Amino acid sequence: MTQQLIGSKNHLQHRVKDKQPYRVVIVHPSAGVNWSGGSEIMAIELARRLSAYFEVELLSGSPCGCFSYPAGGIPRTYSYRLVRHPLITPLLGSLSNYPEIVIEHLTSFLPCAIRCLTRPADLIFPCNDYGGLAMAAFVRSLRGTPILFTEHNSLLGKGDDGSLVKNGRCLRRNLRFCPDRLVVFDEATAAFARTLKPTQPISIIPNGVNLDQFTCDGNQIDLGLPKPVVLCVASLNRKNQKRVELAIQAVSRFSEVSLLICGDGPDRAHFQSLGERLLSAERFAIRTFAFEQMPEIYRSVDAFTLPSIYEPFGLVYLEAMATGLPVVATEDEMRRYIIGDGGILCDVTNLDVYAHAIKDALSSNWSERAKQNAARFSWDAIALRYRDVILETIVQSQKKLSLQTN
Repeated sequence: MTQQLIGSKNHLQHRVKDKQPYRVVIVHPSAGVNWSGGSEIMAIELARRLSAYFEVELLSGSPCGCFSYPAGGIPRTYSYRLVRHPLITPLLGSLSNYPEIVIEHLTSFLPCAIRCLTRPADLIFPCNDYGGLAMAAFVRSLRGTPILFTEHNSLLGKGDDGSLVKNGRCLRRNLRFCPDRLVVFDEATAAFARTLKPTQPISIIPNGVNLDQFTCDGNQIDLGLPKPVVLCVASLNRKNQKRVELAIQAVSRFSEVSLLICGDGPDRAHFQSLGERLLSAERFAIRTFAFEQMPEIYRSVDAFTLPSIYEPFGLVYLEAMATGLPVVATEDEMRRYIIGDGGILCDVTNLDVYAHAIKDALSSNWSERAKQNAARFSWDAIALRYRDVILETIVQSQKKLSLQTN
């Protein structure tokens, strides 16, 4: 198989036809288990598309394609309810705000490391944050396998105090593992990473959306709610940054608009009670759907909103726009970049302004603008950019190893 950096200045050819393609191992122990997480979807979409250029194996939690290999461990979804039990949470709270993720990292470390050592790769691409990075760094210390890592915590989002998200804490931590190539979603995060580690190789590649799956054409679902319907997709936790209560309060300003929330979480009962009190049970519903049903859900509503404080990237905005929906969201730099003219950005904490934006979204035809904006983030185009970065990282690593041995 011939592999090239198509579009690069040097047009380097790295493998000839009579040799095997490079082997790339993508890691996410929740892939195939959690079908709503952005990093899980990214791992699956890239594994599927990069298989056209490499021998790709996705170390997943459950089968999710011919390229996947369930490596072992306890995916975060399986332990979530257990560790959130009122009797257990106080014991684990001192260790981490997300003990289910720590459990996933710890239990998947050895199975994934053993797989990478017994079936060596030319590059390891962990998509599950620091747990995968630690595993990949361990393998690299033994075999020299280069690491490509995507930082999902963008610094374009603002915290509720106006500061950069967690002051870049996640990025600071992840850079300590010294990935051979760091991928970030935006220039602001890249610039911050350079201040922390000036020598770090960095590429800027946004997230993507499957335009074959999320489209205006296809089936719709009778949601049993009076039209028009506004959709919000979010985890239901009063302690997270989603601020679902703002969406409920804004839609309650209308007498003939319904709100559907797709999601689940520890505070589902709280949001159910709030929604029924402010909108009535006839105009409000909380439901959960399998990920493969979500395109039908988007097609069945009239507008989308998510008033979160910040979003690392906001894949749900792309999914909504790809199906022709206008988006109403928090105004910040990241969402200006993602949503563009495919929706309305505003101060969602001002309920009068927020409600007026929802009214404008429902009163105009946004379909073409929304679809054209989402098309900028096609997974097919994004995968090509990752292909080139992977090839470059492998070649540079091979050159470095060659110089060290000579």
